[in-house]
Amino acid sequence: MLLLVAGTALSGAAHPYYISLCQVKLNSETASLEIQVKTFADDLLLGLQKAGHDHLYLGEERENPETNQYIFDYLKKVLNFRINDKELNYEFVGKEMENGTVWTYLEISGVKDFTTIEVKCSLLTEVLETQANMIQVQKGETIKNLLLNKRTTNGALAFND
Repeated sequence: MLLLVAGTALSGAAHPYYISLCQVKLNSETASLEIQVKTFADDLLLGLQKAGHDHLYLGEERENPETNQYIFDYLKKVLNFRINDKELNYEFVGKEMENGTVWTYLEISGVKDFTTIEVKCSLLTEVLETQANMIQVQKGETIKNLLLNKRTTNGALAFND
């Protein structure tokens, strides 16, 4: 039910809810964690403006050529992962615009397996008081979720195979 609400909330241009979706999937073939972050474009612009980046024209033909770097720098400040008690950094893969939302793609290389994942996510909580950040982690057929917000920015999941 929560996924349905998140999917619905992230599909429209005008939105009464402030939510992001972060999907993390273990790809055992490439030994990596593939991360997809979906945010409303207008909300992401607010976060980037608060970080000092104006006139980005996100998704427009005249988009600032530094926008991807600004998004990556912002995400590094507000989204962090600890895998098996070790903090790991991710790389920026790219971004796509979709119906007023932005999909940002990240990757953590060198992860063959994990038993615990800790997530710290304060994405957009500095600009939106009611921002919720849904974290969905998939390992094999098992999917687990965290719901983080301004008051609760950290969470952990255990995968005991």
